[in-house]
Amino acid sequence: MRDREASAGFAKLSFLAVVLALCLVAGQAFAAKNIILMIGDGMGVGQTNAGSYYLTGAVGGMCFQPYYAGTVRTNSLSGVTDSAAAATALATGHKVNNGVISQAPNGTPYQTILEQAKALGKRIGLVTTVSSSDATPAGFGAHEADRGNTAGIIGDYLNSSMPNIVFGGGSGGYNASQFIAKGYQVVYNYTQMNALNSATTAFALGLFASGDMTYEYDRAVGNTEPHLTQMATKSLSIVANDPDGFFIMIEGGLIDHACHNSNINRCTREVVEFNNSVQAVLNWMQGRNDTLLIVTADHETGGLSVTGNGAGNYPTATWTGGGGHTGANVPIYVYGANSNLINNYLVGGAMENTDVYQFMNVALNTPVPEPSGMIVCSTGLLFLCAAARSRIGRISQK
Repeated sequence: MRDREASAGFAKLSFLAVVLALCLVAGQAFAAKNIILMIGDGMGVGQTNAGSYYLTGAVGGMCFQPYYAGTVRTNSLSGVTDSAAAATALATGHKVNNGVISQAPNGTPYQTILEQAKALGKRIGLVTTVSSSDATPAGFGAHEADRGNTAGIIGDYLNSSMPNIVFGGGSGGYNASQFIAKGYQVVYNYTQMNALNSATTAFALGLFASGDMTYEYDRAVGNTEPHLTQMATKSLSIVANDPDGFFIMIEGGLIDHACHNSNINRCTREVVEFNNSVQAVLNWMQGRNDTLLIVTADHETGGLSVTGNGAGNYPTATWTGGGGHTGANVPIYVYGANSNLINNYLVGGAMENTDVYQFMNVALNTPVPEPSGMIVCSTGLLFLCAAARSRIGRISQK
């Protein structure tokens, strides 16, 4: 008799435990409606430390560092990667040779995560501090055999991917009238960008320099270019108006250029501004549970290591990369909806750069319950949860 009562009690407890597990699942985020990918071009551990030393006098002071998940291997089919192959890996999940922009050897385009988001009805955006036809943004919005084919890349933006936001430098390669004819508002400085009506603007092209934008370190009083933080903030205010969500890639592209020239002052200030832009995104995300933020790099540039000289002072740099890219792993930081899914791709704390695409792809395509269904489900589960807790309490007292 006692054995039958014990078995019945165990069965009840098992059922109620399942109900409670469902209650816990119901409280979790089901999908990343929005994905914000922030790339510090060339930003390895040394570059991150440089910015942190300047800001705080110690390592670990960047706003994104609490969200460290692991490291990313950055090699391409050519060996040490360039930005084109690295962007292709991040954007499409395919390894390619250096110089190639998101296409197979036979010329077949590899669909990018940005294009997938567009196909799901989401708004899409590309933001950078270098020319917006440069390799990293191109990897998400274009398909070319040669990263140097600027006309082809801009043509892909105009006639194929059509990002809602394209902010950066590069006005010399753009025909603004062609973009205006496609419905874009074209702006050339911070004041014009800031004046865009976020509620009514669907497409905006920001051409803020004739090539790359100006280094933070070199900006004189009266410079009219927006900072990366301002571009990030404005672009989010526009793409976030789509009820279906958005995907946006925001790049601190001049970090890489400064490191190619072994210029620690320029590098440091670009990393600090990149950190400021991440903080602006984190501020925007407060109170939301539908957005995934990923912060990483495409590769490391310069073989940089630094020692601090106190907050507000530029660190002392040692460069071992000969002014080129290195094969060093780069950190990856994640925060927000479905951020836990990255653990499926980390092995020994590291992942392939192609797996960053896989992580975003899964996070983006996780089904989102309809609001009405969530209300019914949640309401029912609330009753079940309350009953389960009460029943478990009574059973445990017997």
